[in-house]
Amino acid sequence: WPSRHTSRRRTACAGKGFSSGGFGGAPAKSAKSQKPPKPVTEADLELFNQQIHESIEKIADELIGGLRDKGWWASDGSMLPSKCRKPMRREVLRLWKEGWFEQSQSVLGDNIYYDKKHVFATEVKADKYQSCPRMAHFTVTAARSIARRVGEAFPEMQLSEKVIGNKLNISDGKGAVFDPHLDVGVMEKPFNRKLSILFYFNDNWRPELGGEIELLGEGASEEEVALDSGREAAGLPVSLSPISGRMIAFWSDRILHRVKAAEAPHGEEDYRVSYVIWLCNKEDQAPRTMVESAATATETAPSWAL
Repeated sequence: WPSRHTSRRRTACAGKGFSSGGFGGAPAKSAKSQKPPKPVTEADLELFNQQIHESIEKIADELIGGLRDKGWWASDGSMLPSKCRKPMRREVLRLWKEGWFEQSQSVLGDNIYYDKKHVFATEVKADKYQSCPRMAHFTVTAARSIARRVGEAFPEMQLSEKVIGNKLNISDGKGAVFDPHLDVGVMEKPFNRKLSILFYFNDNWRPELGGEIELLGEGASEEEVALDSGREAAGLPVSLSPISGRMIAFWSDRILHRVKAAEAPHGEEDYRVSYVIWLCNKEDQAPRTMVESAATATETAPSWAL
């Protein structure tokens, strides 16, 4: 496929939190080219999808219980087998080397944007399928499986198995943080997000790398969270390490969260990788220029891969 690389990370950001070439925009290019990844066979992807579905089914009851009782849930360790998560991290690093990531931003108030220093982001979409087929299929299979089980338990949420959002983050360390925030309510988040589902792909994580996510409590700000009388009963605040294969889920419009400073002393092998899938309301009409159904990520895949 055509070269999609860049000799530097693009940092000029505009609009709703990303540069003009941001999510859905044209990828950067460079003179160098990467070797194509090893082809993934039909049998490989059939087995992969089965393993992801089975992994979700194993934790589904615990997930539903945590959401019902506390508003959040996290796996104790990895809920994904090594043979799934390791290839996915390799695909993420391929996307990084090919220049698909953009400088990530956050927002202060309603419209003042600022860079998340040393944090970069992209979406898993159809245009990247050749570089990350497993990530694409993971998005589809995980989103559908979780939406189905959680939707059955919480029918009032009207979760869609098709209308979702996703964001793949990579941090090159250097004290990178995510300030306290909800996953709804600002200009680059116009979608009716209901459930945030986080996955981590950090094979070499150790405590000195930091980057733990902190779930603080219910509220739109730390001041509101301080008034949350149910925090202790919900086991909040809680700090969770980004170990590879860990899954964390919480209600998007309720749980304030932040990420502690991350470091990467050994370079790329220590880069912090997180992937969030947002399940949305069935009635949500998210504009395709910003968010697509996860299924579109496999539009360029063979029919047997869907």
